[in-house]
Amino acid sequence: MNLKISLLISFLFPSSLCLLGPTTTSAQTLTPRRATAASYIERGNAWVVRGELERAIADYDLAVVSDPSFADAWYNRAIARYRKGDNDGALADFDRVIKLNPRYVEAYVNRSRIRYGCGDLDGVIRDNSRAIDLNPRLAEAWNNRGLARRDKGDLDGALADFDQAIKLDSRLSQTYLNRSAVRFLKRDLDGAISDCDNAIKLKPDFAEAWSIRGAARQFKGDPEGALADYNRAIAIDPGFADAWFNRALVQRDRGELDLAIAGFNRAIELNPRNADAYAHRGLTRLIQGRDAEARADFDQCLRLNGNLKASLERLISEMEQRHATKK
Repeated sequence: MNLKISLLISFLFPSSLCLLGPTTTSAQTLTPRRATAASYIERGNAWVVRGELERAIADYDLAVVSDPSFADAWYNRAIARYRKGDNDGALADFDRVIKLNPRYVEAYVNRSRIRYGCGDLDGVIRDNSRAIDLNPRLAEAWNNRGLARRDKGDLDGALADFDQAIKLDSRLSQTYLNRSAVRFLKRDLDGAISDCDNAIKLKPDFAEAWSIRGAARQFKGDPEGALADYNRAIAIDPGFADAWFNRALVQRDRGELDLAIAGFNRAIELNPRNADAYAHRGLTRLIQGRDAEARADFDQCLRLNGNLKASLERLISEMEQRHATKK
């Protein structure tokens, strides 16, 4: 019930659309059906560039009908369906791509993104492992498998995958961020800070990187550095609930109780199901002598997550003892 760091971050795609052209398919080798499908795909790709996903999907539909054995038609429709929010349709199309061409690396990696969103971590690991077998130099597949391994609690496996992804492509700011989160969980705070430094260097407006670096600095006993990082994260993304929550913890420790309450309020507005925010707002109100409001916050915390009862009781006891000593 302490610092909050965002862990569901940065799933990478190896590509978006499979753009057909003379460099990928020779006109002399096209059958009439394949040529018709290719023309629909090219027009669909143009619609995607313009943001017209429904029109793109309509053209990809025609491509699939024209040549049902053309894996690229199914693949491009899968991407467009995913972007439109049709995960089931995209998943079915990726399945068809892989059935038609079991060596279609991008289909495995992009299908794993949908599986990740569904919580199918084993499926994510299988898909990206297959992609790595087919193309061991595909950094995105190593990154994505690392995310699934992290979520399954295999921090060492995740770290190894992120290390390999960065070795293959040191320009992936998202992978530095993902590795920083694992290093933070393993309490390698210097490593986490170093990774965030690299992520910020590559992407200065990376709010999550500023926030995780703030968390690592906070754990290292550098509240000033942490506060500066949280301020920057919030300036970049005012809707970043974890940054508001973490900054409020620093402000409370500095005795800035009204500012801390305002921060917890904002964190709760952004995420009303954040049980920790209710707990720590209650603890802050306890310090202020607002006992009734504090108890209401504690009750709401436990309504949201009853498993926090023992931790909350310990924190209340510690806070009351600390406050009594100061008196």
